Amino acid sequence: MLAQYSRSAPASCPQVDYSRELPPIAPDSRLVLNADHVELKQSGISRLTGSVLISQNAREFSAQQVDYSDVDQHLRVDSESLFRDPSLIVKSESLDYDLVSQQGVFNQASYTLIPLAGRGHSDRIEVAQEGWATLQQASYTTCAPDAESWLLKAGTLRLDQDTGMGYAHNAVLWFQHVPVLYLPYFQFPIDDERHYGFLPPIVGRSDNTGFDLRAPIYLNLAPNYDATLIPRFMSSRGPQLGGRVRYLTEDSQGTLYGEYMSYDEEAKISRSYLNFSHEGLLNQRLGVEAQYAQVSDRNYFNDLGGSVDLTSTSFLSQGAKMTYAAPTSYTITALVQGYQPVATSITTDDNPYQRLPQIDLNALSRNSYMDTKIGFQGQFTNFARSDSVEGQRLIAQPYVRWEQDQSAWYSAAQTDLSYTYYNLTDTAEGQPSQPQRTLPVTSLEGGLHFERMTDAGKLQTLEPKLFYLYVPYHAQDELPLFDSGQPDFDLPELFARNRYTGQDRIGDANQLTSAVSTRVIEPDGGLVRLTASLGEIYRFTAPRVDLPGFSTPSAGSSDYIGQVEYQLTQRWAAAALLEWSSTFDRIQRSELDLRYREPENGLYGRRLDIAYRYVDGILEQTDVAFSTPIVDRWRAAARVRYSLYNDQIQDSFLGLEYQTCCWALRGTYRRYVGTNGTFNSGVYFQLDLKGFSKLGTGFDYLLPATDPNAPIRGRNAPTNPAPPPE
Repeated sequence: MLAQYSRSAPASCPQVDYSRELPPIAPDSRLVLNADHVELKQSGISRLTGSVLISQNAREFSAQQVDYSDVDQHLRVDSESLFRDPSLIVKSESLDYDLVSQQGVFNQASYTLIPLAGRGHSDRIEVAQEGWATLQQASYTTCAPDAESWLLKAGTLRLDQDTGMGYAHNAVLWFQHVPVLYLPYFQFPIDDERHYGFLPPIVGRSDNTGFDLRAPIYLNLAPNYDATLIPRFMSSRGPQLGGRVRYLTEDSQGTLYGEYMSYDEEAKISRSYLNFSHEGLLNQRLGVEAQYAQVSDRNYFNDLGGSVDLTSTSFLSQGAKMTYAAPTSYTITALVQGYQPVATSITTDDNPYQRLPQIDLNALSRNSYMDTKIGFQGQFTNFARSDSVEGQRLIAQPYVRWEQDQSAWYSAAQTDLSYTYYNLTDTAEGQPSQPQRTLPVTSLEGGLHFERMTDAGKLQTLEPKLFYLYVPYHAQDELPLFDSGQPDFDLPELFARNRYTGQDRIGDANQLTSAVSTRVIEPDGGLVRLTASLGEIYRFTAPRVDLPGFSTPSAGSSDYIGQVEYQLTQRWAAAALLEWSSTFDRIQRSELDLRYREPENGLYGRRLDIAYRYVDGILEQTDVAFSTPIVDRWRAAARVRYSLYNDQIQDSFLGLEYQTCCWALRGTYRRYVGTNGTFNSGVYFQLDLKGFSKLGTGFDYLLPATDPNAPIRGRNAPTNPAPPPE
């Protein structure tokens, strides 16, 4: 049996519609008979001739001659007739139908299933009031008449509209007039609801797995939860069993996914992967989130495959968080967080600290006095990591905030007093076990709002902004490094109150940020044609607080950071990001993106993505991807990611597709660098029988995001995408 909870692409072939010229069927319970002539025969049987039309309960019969029994409301037609209801059209050579029981038989019939845009032939069709039909010696396809590229032939085919399923016995699937699959019994969906059964199998081959076959089985357990079993066979490694359970309640939702291989014939070990996620509400104010992932070994995703995110990440998250939110007053968060390293290059010193636990308190006064509010941020964290300094950290940070926001301008000011206390164990000789730090943090902020109508009738905004930050110097070399790091320098970092992430280091500052942004908006449709921002930080004194392995900024101007997004036309969009160092007079980071999206017209559209990414001393990469029709019904897709920094193609694939209105065949060859730095290649195929099922995996997911207005990805975007996902 075949089933799916997200139907394959619908067919677009024009189907036979015998009722196209007829008016809509009225949902009237009265029996209405129309004919040119009526002849009363014996035993209460009337013969209606000449453009006969009979309708009742949204069902309609039309023929040139009908025998009608008034006693039992029975119809008999021995010539060509047409039957239709909202979901089924049947053209038959003869019929017998009981209007009372709404059951009947159609002989030598051609039928069309309206919801599926499918059609077929049958020697005998039985229909019933309960919403089912049984077809003997039947065929089914979504292809156009006289172009039956694929055809399902079955000894018996039952269509049940109540359950939304079709059931076939002794069925043969024909493709291009060649039988390709025989099934003594199977079932398939005839609507868009979820159903039990086999999902389309995924077939491929890669260097790491060999021949790779997955045959998912979907279990529709209840309206609010389901399960999918995923048996998998890899010729180079052996069998594997996977499974996914999803649930949804009134106050929560979650997913449990797992894979288990008792013995990997190549790695000579058993292997497993588990991933659980949950989010929900315990009551109106208390919410909970949980994420737990675990893998048997670090080479798991590189050897056996996974999603792009999995093969690009260095750690798997393991933790839970509870949040209590009092309306407009305070929020308490309790967190337990751990990690499992999965990248082969990660050492013990690179592992993040576990938080066992972390408790945060954020409070802000409800009402303001003279535009001023009082707030408090507090945090207690117990940091744990083997063979390292461990301990607890307590942060108490009261603050006062003043702000005004008018139509033409805004201004704000905030002063914090940050107090940090540590209670440490396993410290180095001579280092204190209970260091402390107290620092004031003061910031001032203001900006203007300008608007004007351009000569072209577009609305343009201009928003200059200033942000001043002062933090006195405090020696912090004796403090541990539990969670501090240095983020990428981008537009949000211009207005950060600490140039480091985490709380172990608070950078000293005496600096002024100046930035300006503009937008061009088309008033008619609200389309944002242009968005541009530019900013920099001017440091009056050179910062002295540093992090090991990172250099501290010098006095004077920081790097300039700018970003532009422009919708050139309805199809073309461009984006650019640039970080320029005035100190070294060179570009530190840049990214250029050009996108083209042609709306799908008929069977396919065109798309193009060209990107260039550069980070000084770290990354220089080009990325070109396209998908386009080439000739007749053929479409080609390709992508190449080339590292100029390593002089190496990191990821490439070429896909070809042949597509008609009722089926498509796709093939993909891919070669990419895995997480361990070695190359892997694979070949994948997909046969899409539209409106019926898909066999295999396609290549569209390997292309960039389809949204032409999606933000540019930046330096942290994954560069080693994975083999096709589950």
